[in-house]
Amino acid sequence: MGFWGTLAFLQASRPAETLGALGPWAELGMDSWHCGDGWQGVQFRHDDSLDWRSVLIEVMRETARPVVGAFVFDSDGACVLGAAPTSGNWQAVLEIEGVLAHLVLPEIEWVDGEEIPRTFEDDPDYLQEREDVRSTFTAMCGPVEDIARRATRWSAEAGYRAEAELITQALETTGGFVEEVFMKLVRALGLPDAASSAR
Repeated sequence: MGFWGTLAFLQASRPAETLGALGPWAELGMDSWHCGDGWQGVQFRHDDSLDWRSVLIEVMRETARPVVGAFVFDSDGACVLGAAPTSGNWQAVLEIEGVLAHLVLPEIEWVDGEEIPRTFEDDPDYLQEREDVRSTFTAMCGPVEDIARRATRWSAEAGYRAEAELITQALETTGGFVEEVFMKLVRALGLPDAASSAR
């Protein structure tokens, strides 16, 4: 069983759990830890009542500092949001096949006498829905090169000098737990201490 919830990194002068924007998550049992260069990591399990993107944007507004986070789908894939007061927001999807596997489910049929249901992964409607969701993500995030360019500006606003090539490599990484891919992206953004301190 993998992790299902949000991992994020923020910079604040006081503990993350005392931020107003994170109050609802802290009440639900948020984990937090201090990282290098004033950064803090937070981790919390999924809750349908909270919009993780809206909360991260509120954190950015409250701290007036860049923030980056990922919503993780059972460690198989993740949606990423980077937000900064001046350079703006950027989004990405890590391990998109893993994300699609959780968002678009094939039809199943239980057959008498069989313990495992039959799945219809070649169903045209299912395949079309997968492609529609994939296209939605592509339109929302943009090409990988554009994501890397916006993420580089985010990194500069955070006080680092990231290389677009390393960010692109992280965005295109596949295999293993997606949390590890996200940490590779965080390191590429210039936050090595934050990434190595993640729980």
